[in-house]
Amino acid sequence: ILVIVVFIVGTISFLSSYSDLDKNYAQFESIQLSELTERAKNVSDVANFMDSYIIAPRDNGVIADCKESVLPNQITYSAYNVFDFNIRHNSTNPLLKRTDSLTWAFIISMFLSFVTLLFSFDAISGEKEDRTLALVFSNPVPRRTFLLSKLCSIITVIFGMAVMGMLISLLILAFSGKVQLNAGFFMEVFCFAVISLLFMLVFASFGLLSSAVTRQSNVSLLISLCFWLFSAVVIPNTSVFWANKLFPIPTADEVNRTMEQELEDINKNAPEGSWSSSGDPFYPRHELRANNQTNLMNARKRHKDAYYQQMFQQFEKTRRLSLMSPIAQFDYINEAFLGGGYLRFQKNWNDLHIFQTQFLQWFKDVDAKDEKSPHWYNPYENYSTSRQPIAVDQIPRYQEQLAPFMERLQFIISYLVVMVIMIVVFFGLCFYFFVRYDVR
Repeated sequence: ILVIVVFIVGTISFLSSYSDLDKNYAQFESIQLSELTERAKNVSDVANFMDSYIIAPRDNGVIADCKESVLPNQITYSAYNVFDFNIRHNSTNPLLKRTDSLTWAFIISMFLSFVTLLFSFDAISGEKEDRTLALVFSNPVPRRTFLLSKLCSIITVIFGMAVMGMLISLLILAFSGKVQLNAGFFMEVFCFAVISLLFMLVFASFGLLSSAVTRQSNVSLLISLCFWLFSAVVIPNTSVFWANKLFPIPTADEVNRTMEQELEDINKNAPEGSWSSSGDPFYPRHELRANNQTNLMNARKRHKDAYYQQMFQQFEKTRRLSLMSPIAQFDYINEAFLGGGYLRFQKNWNDLHIFQTQFLQWFKDVDAKDEKSPHWYNPYENYSTSRQPIAVDQIPRYQEQLAPFMERLQFIISYLVVMVIMIVVFFGLCFYFFVRYDVR
C-alpha cells in the first residue's frame, strides 16, 4: 500500500509540474518568435543577437528526471559563437526547487532498494537462528535450489510492488491526457522495468550474501544497512569532494582573470581608431572595429571553451568513479535509454556548435548578396554588414535532435556490464559461503 501511495503521489506531482513547465516553455517559444520577427527587420541583428535555447521538458520525466532540474538547460548562442550555458529556473521561487522528484526511478532506487534488503537480510541467517535450516537440509533439497528459490521469492515480491505502482501510475497518466502514451513511451516503460529488475537483483544478492556470511540476523541487517548507506548517501554526497581532489580544474575566477588580461592586451594592441564608428557602413575604420571585436570574441571563446571542456571531463571522470554505487549505475542507465540528463545536455551543446557554423554561413550568404554591405563581419554590432530585412521563415532555427538509440545503447551496455558483474560477484560469493556452511 505504501509503495502504491508513493507512486500515485509521484505521478500526480509530475503531472502538475510538467503542465507548468510545458506552459512556461510554450510562452518562452512564443516570446522568442515575436522577438525574432522584430529582429528580422535587420538581418545583421538576427546574426548578432545572443539568443537563448531552452531545453524543453520531457514528457517521460515521470520515469526518471535524470537530474535535469540541476543541470544546465539554457545555452546562449549567436551566428558567430556558442557562448555559455546556465540553469534557468522555471519556478517562481528558485529557492523552492528540489533536486529530486518522486519519479519511478527515485522510488525504486531509494525506497525499494531499501525494502529489498529488508526482505533478504535474514533469509538465511534467520533460518540459522531458528534452527530450521538443518531441518530443511535433512530432506534431499539441493542448496543451489534453496538459494535460488530465496532469490526468486524476494524478487517476485519486490518487483510485483513496482509493477503494481507503475500500472496505477500509467492509468493516472492515461486519464490526465497530458502525456502522450504511444508505442515509444511503452517501450521506455518496458526497458525501465527490465533495468529495475536487474537493479533489484543487485540488492537482493547482496542481502543474501550478508545473510549467508553471518549467523545472526542483527549482524546481517547492519551489513545490509551499511551497503545501502554507502550506495545511496556516502558515494553521491562525497563525489564533489573526490572530484576536486582527484580531478582538479581551475576556478571560474582564475579563468576570468586570465581572460580579462588577454582582452585588455588585445585592446591595447589594437590599431588606432578600432573603436570608431559612423553612420556610413563603408567607413574604413568599421573594418578595424569588426576585426577587434572578432579578436575579442575569439579570445573569450578560447578560454571559455577550454574551461567548459575541463568541466565536462571532470564531471565524466567523477561519474565513472561513482559507478561503485548500484544506485548511480541505475541512474546512468535510465539517463542513457531515456535520452535525458547530462547526455541530453551534452548532445545539445555539441549540436548547437554545428548549427552555429551553419547559421553563420547562412548569414554570410545573405550578406554577400547585398551590394550595400562592405562585408566586414562584426560579431556584436551591425555597423558593417547587411541591414536589409529578411522573412522570418527563412531564418534558421535550432531544433533539438534526440540521440539515436544505437548511440544511447553504447552508454547503456557499459553500465549494464558493471551491474551484471556486481550481481554475479555478490550471488557467487553468497553461493560459495552457503555451500561451505555446516548446518551442524
